[in-house]
Amino acid sequence: MERYIKDLEQNTNKLLVTVKDYPIEKLTKKNGSEWSILEILEHIYITDKAIYSIVSKPSENESKTTEIVGRNKLETILVEQRNKKQQSPELLKPKGDFKNLTDFNSAFLTLRNTMKNGLSTGKIRFDNRIHNHFLLGEMTITDWLNFILFHTERHLKQIEESK
Repeated sequence: MERYIKDLEQNTNKLLVTVKDYPIEKLTKKNGSEWSILEILEHIYITDKAIYSIVSKPSENESKTTEIVGRNKLETILVEQRNKKQQSPELLKPKGDFKNLTDFNSAFLTLRNTMKNGLSTGKIRFDNRIHNHFLLGEMTITDWLNFILFHTERHLKQIEESK
């Protein structure tokens, strides 16, 4: 768990450092039908919030192992194969709630700190509970927590490519 918290902190910092000096024009610029950087950031936040809700609740289903999909496969699917785009479900699409980077940073840091606190206090446990992902199927809590890291990394690379 300590390793995961450290990975989560590094993941959080890397994202925030990458976009910290972007002017609002760059953050809000859209390229055709693609999301702006601010919309990508909002999508990351919405996805993290949904996953936090998932990993915080009980499940009647449990796996015999701590991972079903696995860290390596998640990294491959989400980061290495990121050019294979999937349509996000409507509830994970940006709504325009963040008007600037300050608003995003505040909400994102609060959520990530809540996650770290949940992990530290045992509210969120690395265990074998299973919750379904709309594309990947059954995933354990460990899978979901790893998904957070690689989902952010996927979009971080997307942001870096837009420089």
